[in-house]
Amino acid sequence: MSKNSFLKGTLILTLAAVISRVLGVGQRVPLQHIMGNDGMTLYTISYNIYSMLLIIATLGVPSALSKQISEYTAIGKYHEAYQTYKAARNFALVTGFVMFVFMMVIAPYYAEYALAPQADLAIRAIAPAMLLFPLIAIMRGYFQGLQFMQPTGLSQIMEQILRVATAVALPLLLLYMGYNKDVAVAGASFGAVTGSIAACGVMIYFYKKRRTEQKQQIAAQASHTKLTYRQIYSKMIRLSLPITLSALAVPLIYFIDTSTSLRLLTPQEERISVAVNHKEAMVGDKEIILPVAPYLHNNNTTMVPLEPVSKAMGAKLTWDADKKRAFYERGPVKMTLTLGQDVKLSKKPLGPLQYAPGTNVPSVPLRFFTEQLHTYQEAVETLGILGGSAQSLAGLPIILAIALSSSIIPVVSSAHSRRDSREVQRMSSMALRVALITGVPAALYLTVAAYPVNGFLFSNTEATYTKAAWIIAFLCFGTIFQILMMTSSGILQGLGRTDLPMRHVAIGILTKLAGNYALAPLFGIYGIIMATSLCFIVIMGLNLRAINRYTRLTILGEKWRGFLLSSLLLCAIGLSIVWIGFKVQPFVSMPAFLFFGIEAAVIAGCSMGGYGIALFWLKGIDVQEIRYFPRIAQKVYHLLARYRIVPAYVESVNQQQKSGLP
Repeated sequence: MSKNSFLKGTLILTLAAVISRVLGVGQRVPLQHIMGNDGMTLYTISYNIYSMLLIIATLGVPSALSKQISEYTAIGKYHEAYQTYKAARNFALVTGFVMFVFMMVIAPYYAEYALAPQADLAIRAIAPAMLLFPLIAIMRGYFQGLQFMQPTGLSQIMEQILRVATAVALPLLLLYMGYNKDVAVAGASFGAVTGSIAACGVMIYFYKKRRTEQKQQIAAQASHTKLTYRQIYSKMIRLSLPITLSALAVPLIYFIDTSTSLRLLTPQEERISVAVNHKEAMVGDKEIILPVAPYLHNNNTTMVPLEPVSKAMGAKLTWDADKKRAFYERGPVKMTLTLGQDVKLSKKPLGPLQYAPGTNVPSVPLRFFTEQLHTYQEAVETLGILGGSAQSLAGLPIILAIALSSSIIPVVSSAHSRRDSREVQRMSSMALRVALITGVPAALYLTVAAYPVNGFLFSNTEATYTKAAWIIAFLCFGTIFQILMMTSSGILQGLGRTDLPMRHVAIGILTKLAGNYALAPLFGIYGIIMATSLCFIVIMGLNLRAINRYTRLTILGEKWRGFLLSSLLLCAIGLSIVWIGFKVQPFVSMPAFLFFGIEAAVIAGCSMGGYGIALFWLKGIDVQEIRYFPRIAQKVYHLLARYRIVPAYVESVNQQQKSGLP
């Protein structure tokens, strides 16, 4: 495969990823405005466990299936290809059902462990998507093996459109109907289910459309070998298992964060852990047995017994049986709660004081207690910023790395199979170079422009505004290492060493776990983010060391200085505009979000433009390489070169000889 074909394939995959990622971020923005950061915590907890289990459910089979379908059809073995697809389809249906049941069963226990029992509903709401998404992944792998990318791209777009529409409209509808925030978040999580239905519909349409041609090819095959499920699965799992473990890196990191952050950021004495329909509870460092199990009121409000939880929290409680009311006092909170009336905290209605069904045990909404725990509430808000705002933005700079890690595998694999070490070196180095040149400026832009980007896209209080910007900046800076990690993993897979990324990810995950517990007590949420970056650095370093054993990488060579100076210029321009924005904003009469939007756009244009121009003049990139870029990028370059904004393109001697020029 030529460089041109490689970059064209990368461009196609990048375009599909851009649309999906932008729609994904587009979903989080209005959802954060609707749900707030505490609601985004519940959504993130449900989405991260779903994302991790989905990869486990598919076990990397779609990638292995794509490879096998491609090999069989290349030599005319259409019957064997169909047998392999059918076996993979059945595998997906079974694992999807198993994971659906598993999520439904563990939802309350996992939510309790994560110190967010309200997330139970959201986890159950997203679980049905497991019934279809493994099947969708298999069908995508099948069409990719046939080199037919349209179904995959269209299904991804339709999936995201319906997911976003549901995730925004359904919470608004549920809140309008009087349901509480926990149910509204579950409605947002249900968007994954409607998205899976849309994607599945697209895939079935294309499959039926191609079914006639498939039958003709099978009928025309003179003879075929009947493959057993044992043969198919053994070959498939052997190929797919290392890919699965490598692909688990980022979802597992995010899963670790949502599983441990509230525990790491909340002191023991401020924790409340309960599960619906279970009498065992943990309040602070006390294990208690409740007289009645927590239950759902109107299917939307988690209710707990008032007296035992109040006493465990050290509150004073007096119950007036005649007037059916309670006098509650804990610190600055002093109030009277009346049976049958809404319980309010800071003038916010939380739900009624009522007897638990079939008993005379007064019960109140769980939020009545959790919202009094200020450190816990701050931790919930912080996790909501990390999962709802920062993680969604951090997914943007890695778009090209995702495409590169997929595209580089067949390129390097082909060169490696021909024992063409020079081509392996050239293509591996180019993939890492393109990842650096395009991914790093995107990561640095989101780092330096975190304050205006956050102000434009998300809603925060004065207390959380600056913290949100810092969290976004820290996490987005770490994506620089994630970009190199993902691209280098793709190169190793192309070299046939799928076992190495798997081992490196395992080491990285252990580093992440240890980092969370070591750094969070010292630096809070920033320690958790530092542990994530450290994980990426460890995996990246191990990958690059392994690649250098096969071929000597020349990523930038003497271009390092130009690249580094161009990156520093980007940061300097961006930070200067942010500083000017702080000085100018008090004197500008316009909505804050609009001011921040304009500021973010100005930073993007000036810093990215400055980076691109400096990259050419400081020789951070060779002008000869412009011919390998997409056509639109070439047109922009030639326009800038005409006005001498960038150096003019001059053909090398070799190219002149190839074109017949003197």
